[in-house]
Formats: sequence, structure tokens, C-alpha cells
Amino acid sequence: MRRVLLSFTIGLVTGVICFFISVAFLSFFLLVLGAIKHSHPDMTLTIKVALPVAAIATVCGFIITLVRSVTIDK
Repeated sequence: MRRVLLSFTIGLVTGVICFFISVAFLSFFLLVLGAIKHSHPDMTLTIKVALPVAAIATVCGFIITLVRSVTIDK
């Protein structure tokens, strides 16, 4: 049970970190793209893209941590 809880915590932290990193990078990208095109891009796109990225990062972080903790103890 301790392994699962630790894996869940690490997966959740991974998802939160990836969410904020993806929002920051996409915001910067859209600002540069808007400056090049002389327009104002839709910044809500950052949230729409960051949520699936965070969900995938959470699942991957959970699975990788759980598999590593099980295989190390063998």
C-alpha cells in the first residue's frame, strides 16, 4: 500500500509540474507567434493543451514509479 501511495503522490506532483511548464512554454510560444503575425492569439489554448499533457504526465509518473518500486524490491 505504501508503494501505491508513494507512486500516486509522485505521479500527481509530476502532473502539476508538467501542467505549469506546458502553460509557460505555450504562452511564450503564442506571444512570439503573435508578435511575428502582429495579432493577439487566443491564450485559452494554453489551458486546453496543458490539461491533456498533465493527465498523461500523471499517469506516466504513476506507472513508472510503481513499476520501478516493484522491480527494485525483487
